[in-house]
Amino acid sequence: MTLEGAVRRGDRAPGSHGAPADIWRQTLLLCCLIGTTQMTWGTIVPALPQYIDRFGGTALVLGPIIAAFGVGRAVANIPAGLALRWWRPRSYLRVVCVLLVAVTAVTGLSPDAGVLIAARVVAGVLGGAGVTIGFAVLVAGAPHALRGRIMATATAVQMSAGALGAFVGGLVLTWFPLEVAFAVASLPLALCLVWDAIAPASHYWRSLRTRDVAESATGGRGDVARVASAGLLWIVAALAINAFATFFARFGGEQGLIPLLGYERGGLTPLTLGVALAAATLVSLAAMPVVGAIIDRGRRLAVLLPGSVAAAGALLLFPLADDPWLFAAVVVLYGLASSVAGVVPAVVMSEAVPARHSGFVVGLTRTAGDVGAVVGPLLAFTVYDARGAWPAVSVIAGVLLVSALLLVRVAGRRR
Repeated sequence: MTLEGAVRRGDRAPGSHGAPADIWRQTLLLCCLIGTTQMTWGTIVPALPQYIDRFGGTALVLGPIIAAFGVGRAVANIPAGLALRWWRPRSYLRVVCVLLVAVTAVTGLSPDAGVLIAARVVAGVLGGAGVTIGFAVLVAGAPHALRGRIMATATAVQMSAGALGAFVGGLVLTWFPLEVAFAVASLPLALCLVWDAIAPASHYWRSLRTRDVAESATGGRGDVARVASAGLLWIVAALAINAFATFFARFGGEQGLIPLLGYERGGLTPLTLGVALAAATLVSLAAMPVVGAIIDRGRRLAVLLPGSVAAAGALLLFPLADDPWLFAAVVVLYGLASSVAGVVPAVVMSEAVPARHSGFVVGLTRTAGDVGAVVGPLLAFTVYDARGAWPAVSVIAGVLLVSALLLVRVAGRRR
């Protein structure tokens, strides 16, 4: 009997809430593969601002360094999906992840900004492909009755991986040079590959239908017409703009301006910045059950609007935070607010978009997010270098608020 068949028949394992225990082990393995793939860039977030001093440049050089990763991700989306037509997903993912481990480990040896930017583009291509493959496998193999819990597990693991990555990166930089941080960033992913080699996620690897996933990951001209005929264009547009804004803020703010301001104005070190980012994620995780309960009662705007306004307000506080404790508190506030507001778009997508259109919509919003990941740091650091901290954080805050307002109409009527 297959795992999904067991779920449908109601077979239980202790603590599984209706699912065989092994499917949760395999789910955790897939989630960890995705999470540790993201750790390869999350761990080095505290390290990137230090390249300003190493290369003797201004803050402007940090924009291309951060944006380079987003360029690679954007380039990888469609080719990664197309390759699933011909390549077995497990072998494909293993090759991509091994290359990502190698590229990440040697990136810290970059002798100048040009080489570092090129290495970040390659890491973005591999990292984007890895996450695309991992999510495609997870979505294809998740039993229908457990899909919500499995996706919630994936979200929790990703958030935890991001927090752990920032903390580990700060810890390593406290005692070791920059090069070591990049080597350490690649280690968790390597360990997950060993885990899958010893106890593979067989159900997920078997369940993937390459044709369906290729179409899901890449979409197609037919999908555009079907989405339009279903009356989903406004919803899809609002979700795409929100994805753009989210990644604009994440790469321009969380991975760009916030670490830089933390070092220059907030009195933080790589270690204390990592602790603050980890604390923000842990607080956000603790809030998720409450946020989910509020959303399930139909009060989406009660989550979206306060969260968006609080995130924008926290951004405006960063230039004023000239004390380590105060800056860390603002980091936690911003992390909590942005995480709370970020739950609503995923709920709207899952409820409003029919399953037959979900692959196309997810692919479109991911592409929009990757564009934001490129534009965010370039624009934020250009404004910072020319006008200072206040205008730079104001740009990010404005983008977040505009995207939230566009989503209000959609979120408000999905009840």
